[in-house]
Amino acid sequence: MKELIPVVAGFLLTTVLGGLLGFFFERRTWAHQHYVQTQERGRGVLVFEEVSRLLDKRLYRLRLLYWSLAADTDVRSERSESRMEDYGQVLYEWNDSINRNLALIQQYFGIALRDRLDYRIGAAFVELGQAVEAMWRRFDNDPGTASRERINDVLLTKLGSQIYHHNLDMIRAIQGGAVGWLVVENRRPPERNGEAHQSA
Repeated sequence: MKELIPVVAGFLLTTVLGGLLGFFFERRTWAHQHYVQTQERGRGVLVFEEVSRLLDKRLYRLRLLYWSLAADTDVRSERSESRMEDYGQVLYEWNDSINRNLALIQQYFGIALRDRLDYRIGAAFVELGQAVEAMWRRFDNDPGTASRERINDVLLTKLGSQIYHHNLDMIRAIQGGAVGWLVVENRRPPERNGEAHQSA
């Protein structure tokens, strides 16, 4: 019996110490994961704010230019000239960071939101931008010709709605904690050519 006491005491001591060490390391791992999640969420918020602000700015400058040109009759007004300068500035700002913003959206919010920004919202901006630029050139050619450009308040409102829903989806991802490395597709290692692994 006396020989069993040290064995039982050793077993209990090992179990208690092992449990405490396990608890300590598990808590430490949880704290690190929480820290990483908080950091990713914070970076996701910064990406959202930057891209969202730029989208709204570009849309508003496009609307102002369109409304100004639509109100002009025979010649371009000074207001239209000023609004074209403002629109040109936001285009420079947009194009100066387009690839960076697309990469950040993909990395922090996933491929679906990146593709929506590029192929739907971006494509609509290009189409409406070309239309407003055609309105601009109309005054250089023949101001009396009727406008047939594909831009109007309905299309601008539709683009605004797309931007709104894109922003809303980014906010929901941030609130749900599904940003950065927490986006499922970002957990897979990239292939050698830089493309993500495709599932079979």
